[in-house]
Order: sequence, then structure tokens, then C-alpha cells
Amino acid sequence: MCGVIYTVSAGEWVGMSTVRQRRRRGFDAERRLVHMLRKKSGNHVFRIPVSGVGGLPDVFMVNNVEDRVVAFEVKSTIRDKVRVKRSQIEKLYRFVAAFKKYRRREAVVAVWFASSGKWVFRRVEQLLADDVVVAEDEESDWSP
Repeated sequence: MCGVIYTVSAGEWVGMSTVRQRRRRGFDAERRLVHMLRKKSGNHVFRIPVSGVGGLPDVFMVNNVEDRVVAFEVKSTIRDKVRVKRSQIEKLYRFVAAFKKYRRREAVVAVWFASSGKWVFRRVEQLLADDVVVAEDEESDWSP
């Protein structure tokens, strides 16, 4: 089974090329989000290229004029919904908690639905007991 791995989150056997495709899709979504957020004056946006390591978000944004810091968990999918693990949401909360200077500290799940070319942003107001599911037909409750 050289070149084939078992993904625990998906519960399936996949080839290395599939893993690379998924990583690439995630990387592209992070870059797309950074580009979009940087269009707004005052936003300082950073992509952290260590996905899944430590307690860092995929992307974070600081806007000193709006007194705001936002941590993003970024997902990309070709399906009609995506599940975000509770542990990934906790990571966002721990990150923004360090920025006490800012009045607005936000944790946001950003999902790029590649099939429809649509972003759905879900602000996570509190830690939940379960994972968060974001569906393509939902309306965003956060905007840049």
C-alpha cells in the first residue's frame, strides 16, 4: 500500500495525490481569504503557514481603527457542508484571548465552497459542546 494513507477524519483510504490536492485546495482558500480581507483599508492580514500545528489560526486579521482582531479557521470543500472540530474552535478562542487590548475579539470559521464559488462565514460566539457544521446554503453572519 505504498502511497496510500488512511485519513481518520474522513474515515477512508486515500492516495497521496488526493492528500496533496486537499492541502492545495486549503492553501488556495487561505490565500483567497487573505487577498479579500486586505482590500479593506486598515486591515492587516496574516496567513500562518503551519496549519494544524500549535494553537495558531490559519489566518488572522487586525484592524486598529476598528479596534478589532479576528482569528479564522479556513476550510475549503467541494461538498455542500463541512464539519469543523471543536478543538479547532477552541484554538481560535485561545488565540484571540491574548489580545485583550482590542475591544472586538472574534473567532470566525470561513468556508470556501469551491463548487459554487461562495464563502460562508460563521462567527462562533461561544465554545460549543459539539463540532460546528457549516452548510453551503447558509447565510454568513460575519462580513469583512
